[in-house]
Amino acid sequence: MRQPRAVHQLKDQKDLRRVREDDPNFSGTLAKGLMILQSFVRDPRAHANSEFAERLGLPRPTVSRLCRSLQALGFLDHDDRLDRYFIGPAAVTLGYPYVINTPLLAQLRPALQSTADRFEGAVSVGVAMDLDVVYVETCAHEHGTLKRPGVGAVRGIAETAMGRAWLAQLTAAERNRFLARARQERADEYSRSTQGLKDSLANYGKRGFAINMGDAGLGVLAVGVASNIRYGSRRLLFNCAVPGYRAKPADLLKTIGPSLVQLVNMADRQVGLR
Repeated sequence: MRQPRAVHQLKDQKDLRRVREDDPNFSGTLAKGLMILQSFVRDPRAHANSEFAERLGLPRPTVSRLCRSLQALGFLDHDDRLDRYFIGPAAVTLGYPYVINTPLLAQLRPALQSTADRFEGAVSVGVAMDLDVVYVETCAHEHGTLKRPGVGAVRGIAETAMGRAWLAQLTAAERNRFLARARQERADEYSRSTQGLKDSLANYGKRGFAINMGDAGLGVLAVGVASNIRYGSRRLLFNCAVPGYRAKPADLLKTIGPSLVQLVNMADRQVGLR
């Protein structure tokens, strides 16, 4: 039996049509419903049917039927006063099994928290998904960091230290294909991250960790390391972020980066002992 081809995130009806032409067994109706749910990832506010229809290029009657079905299943909630849909609690339940089954997460939390407290920042674990990383755990210092990502948060691979660590593990051909897509589909994100990406990849080869010197525009400095721990087909990625007003770029290279490498090496050894 032929394995299904991996499909990148569908942005609209045109993308869906291209996938259906390539694979007649691909379920268009299911994909349309998931495209509605995915709309909340980038824009979590409440949406009207007309907004879904315009953004996804779908007919209003189709959107209406899909939203009513998703509401009946608990994946959407509807506010009658505003006549808009919110993401529903059933969407949260889907993520729970993924998070609780993340390898070694429970055992690693004390070390993650200790590192976050030491540098007065946040230490996170995530996985790569298409052009993004998805955060599955974050342990933060009491005072936290600017815009600390919680479980389920999505950030661009090109602009995050953990995403850059993932890029560093690819072959040159795989990395070039990814960067070509990022340049085409995330032009603004790629443009502001270009120099940071180059510096980060060079640093990974030299020191074993990726860097983000605040070029994502959030006033946050960060380091990232890709572990050898597999979760399905994906590697667990580690990130340590600190506010730029608490740390200097030199701190990333001298203390924070090496400490995160040490933490990930410890985690990798635990996997080897199992």
